[in-house]
Amino acid sequence: MRDTVPMTPVQGALGRALRATRRAAYAAAAVALVAATLPAQAQLFSDDEARRAILDVRSRVEQLQREMLKRIEDLSARVERLEQTTRGQLELQNQIQAMRQEIASLRGALEVQTNELSKTQRGQRDLASELDARIKRFEPVAVSLDGKQVNVDQSERRAYEAALATFRGGDFRGAQTAFQQFQVAYPQSPYGPNATYWMGSSQYAQKDNKGAIATLQAFVQRYPEHPRAADALLTVGNAQVDLGDRKAATETFRAVTEKFDGSGAAQTARERLVSLSGPAPSPKR
Repeated sequence: MRDTVPMTPVQGALGRALRATRRAAYAAAAVALVAATLPAQAQLFSDDEARRAILDVRSRVEQLQREMLKRIEDLSARVERLEQTTRGQLELQNQIQAMRQEIASLRGALEVQTNELSKTQRGQRDLASELDARIKRFEPVAVSLDGKQVNVDQSERRAYEAALATFRGGDFRGAQTAFQQFQVAYPQSPYGPNATYWMGSSQYAQKDNKGAIATLQAFVQRYPEHPRAADALLTVGNAQVDLGDRKAATETFRAVTEKFDGSGAAQTARERLVSLSGPAPSPKR
């Protein structure tokens, strides 16, 4: 069995036109054949009858010709319309194909842009994380200082802790210098009172008794409610003892017992007062 190939609309219309043309041609040929036999038959009829028969046949032939021409014109018009439709369909198919190619190209471009955007976003996230880490190194942090929560700059905290570590390491001269530099760099720091106290303690540890007395007395006067005020005043009394000023030391120790009664510094001050009632020790230089 042969495979049947589907016909296009134009091919179908052309086939129908050809079949109609053949039928019209066969009809015209039949009429012409009839017309050709009429002269022979006219001998059997009168001249009038023959003329009428010939005219009738001629009229039929002309009518068939007109019908055939009209049919051909109609079929030609239909074929032309179908050809226009087919051309339009072909153009539409070409446009669809072009659009598909453009869509494929756009998809490729979109994929590239999506990858680039993803890379950019990852870069921005990494940059934001890096900037955030950098900013956090400079942002104030909350610290507990003498029982209170305060905010300090990180550089400020590092500078104070470094100075305090120097003091605890036994480098009292270096600690005094570090605390002095700290107070210059951070005059409004919450660590300021403590820095003053430890600076006075550094002076006393270096046997700079006069310097220690001046620093710690200023500390107590400015921060009388500070948690280290009692210890500072006790150190002032010890420095006065070392200088041989028993009278001033006695007054200082009494002030400690009166102002800070119940504290460890007050208990030590009482012990110092008892020791001062005995023979006066030689002053330390």
